[in-house]
Amino acid sequence: MRWTGSLLIVLAFSVVGCARGDWTTETLTLVDVTGTWEGVFKFTEQTRGLERTTRWVLRQKGGRVRGEAEGLEGAQLATIEGQVNGEVLSWQLTGQFFKGTRGASYRGEATITLDEMSGRANGPMCPCTVLLRRAGDDARGKEAR
Repeated sequence: MRWTGSLLIVLAFSVVGCARGDWTTETLTLVDVTGTWEGVFKFTEQTRGLERTTRWVLRQKGGRVRGEAEGLEGAQLATIEGQVNGEVLSWQLTGQFFKGTRGASYRGEATITLDEMSGRANGPMCPCTVLLRRAGDDARGKEAR
């Protein structure tokens, strides 16, 4: 009879522990986006295919990401903040990323597959698509962790 009470207590704590959602998707960071990424930010809708070639220099600590968006000539255009969850980077880019968008903000999500990041963004002159690849020495096939 004594073990029945202990068993019920253990079961109660187990149920409480299982009440949360899937903890793996909340805590598991599968990719590391640290490094330099180069590619295009394509404005679709009203702009009829206008695009911005860009370089993103990102630093990741845990799931948190910070960095800068630069033109290919190296001038800083905007800041980037984001969060990696699994293989998806949710990001916000703020600054004068495109002529006439001073202080504009773009938000998006990109799926990371080894050395490629692709996704969609919303902001001025968008919806947009984003396609970036690891640049230079950073393109060494960083595997999912």
